Amino acid sequence: MILFRKLEDNDNEYNMLYKWCSKKHVYEWFEQRVLSFDEIKEKYKNKLKSNKEDLFIITYNNIDIGLVQIYRSDYYEDSYEYDLFIGEEEYLNKGIGTEIVNKINKMIYENYNTNSIILRPFKRNQRAISCYKKCNFKVIDEYNGYDTLNNPELITVLISTK
Repeated sequence: MILFRKLEDNDNEYNMLYKWCSKKHVYEWFEQRVLSFDEIKEKYKNKLKSNKEDLFIITYNNIDIGLVQIYRSDYYEDSYEYDLFIGEEEYLNKGIGTEIVNKINKMIYENYNTNSIILRPFKRNQRAISCYKKCNFKVIDEYNGYDTLNNPELITVLISTK
């Protein structure tokens, strides 16, 4: 069973995020480098304080396995976006990502005032794009953007509607 619980402001949570964000399958798509524990703590502490996004730990059968951050889209009016990752490798490639995406979409449509959700992965992240397409997202655009290190990246824009 997949559930979402609010990220808490404490070192246990930051240690878990640090562990996950130090893994190549996460930082490759999220930060493009390994952040130090202090950088992780500062980043997520600031996100919690800003109230500009909702941060949830993803649990699967009562085990913390990843993170989702939900925020209002600046790309598409009156939409929400989210970023997610599964930090625990043993939960990859088992269809759990598809379950998580469907559950996040349901939560957003039920609890946020929106009729659409936008996702903007790097075009080369074909595993994520395939998952999103399985969850009824449609590609609507591509544009030249940048990763967190300012390297050029082609961004794929996908939309889901209620």
